Amino acid sequence: MSILKVDTLQPATGARVLSAGHVIQVVSNTYATETASGSSSYSDTGLTATITPTSTSSKILILCNFCSAGVMQNGGADAQGLFKLLRGSTDLMEAVNRSYDYGNSGSIIFGQFLMSWSDSPSTTSATTYKLQQKCTVGTNVRICEGNKPSLMHLMEIAQ
Repeated sequence: MSILKVDTLQPATGARVLSAGHVIQVVSNTYATETASGSSSYSDTGLTATITPTSTSSKILILCNFCSAGVMQNGGADAQGLFKLLRGSTDLMEAVNRSYDYGNSGSIIFGQFLMSWSDSPSTTSATTYKLQQKCTVGTNVRICEGNKPSLMHLMEIAQ
C-alpha cells in the first residue's frame, strides 16, 4: 500500500488541477413569464442558459425545474404536452406532461415538473441550452403558470 501526502497541489502555469467527477462551474438562469402554446409544433419557452466549457472532454449536467408547468383541455378527457431540451439546434431529450379526466368535462394539471440530462458538447465555445414545448393533445401546454419561476442549471463536470 502506498500513501501520498502533500501540503499543496500547484498546477503548471495556466493549467488547472481537475479531478474526474468534480464540478468545475455552475451557470443558472431563472425565467418567470407564463408562456403557453396551443401549437402542435415546438416553440421556445424562453427558458435558456449558456455555459462555456473549460475542456472539450467535460460533460454538462442540465437540470430544469419548472415550478408550475402543465397541460389543459377544455371540455375533453385527454391533455398532453411535450417539453424538449436542446443544445443549440440539436435535440437532446423529450419529456411528456399528461393529464386525463375520466368524466370528460375537461382536463387540467399544473405542478412541479423536473427534467435532467447529461450532455457531452465536445467544445470550449459558448454553448446555449434551451427548452421548447408543444401541445400534442388538448388546448395548450405551458410553463411558469401564474408567472411562477422556472430554473435551468448547467453544471460542467470534469472527466
